[in-house]
Amino acid sequence: MDTTNLTDLPDIAETQISEDNRRIARRLPVDSLAIINSNQRSRTTRLVNISAGGALVGPLFGIDVGDRATLDLPGYGPITGWVARMTDDNYAAICFSPDPDFHQLCEEQGDELLETIRGAQMAFRNPFTAKNEMTL
Repeated sequence: MDTTNLTDLPDIAETQISEDNRRIARRLPVDSLAIINSNQRSRTTRLVNISAGGALVGPLFGIDVGDRATLDLPGYGPITGWVARMTDDNYAAICFSPDPDFHQLCEEQGDELLETIRGAQMAFRNPFTAKNEMTL
């Protein structure tokens, strides 16, 4: 890949289409905790990013490509999908089942969704502080 002119690259939070045409939705960088259910196990893991089409979570163990998965997303609820790929360092790319409501939320209210997820993250780390800040 020619990297001499990187000024034409789009912002990471904008709609992107990769060389293999996998990315067609706006990717929202999150870096938060998330709960994922798969193979009759519930796990707390890191939510790296999310889009209308899927999410990157991990590291995860005991989960494989093709497994069904449900991501419990604060402010929205459970989103079902399947593991599309695993990285060498055990992060899972989850491909969501089509959900027009979630797609619209990501595309039109992405900033509000991120605030909700981050607020839930703060409550997870310190419930007392989060409760007091929400009542101010």
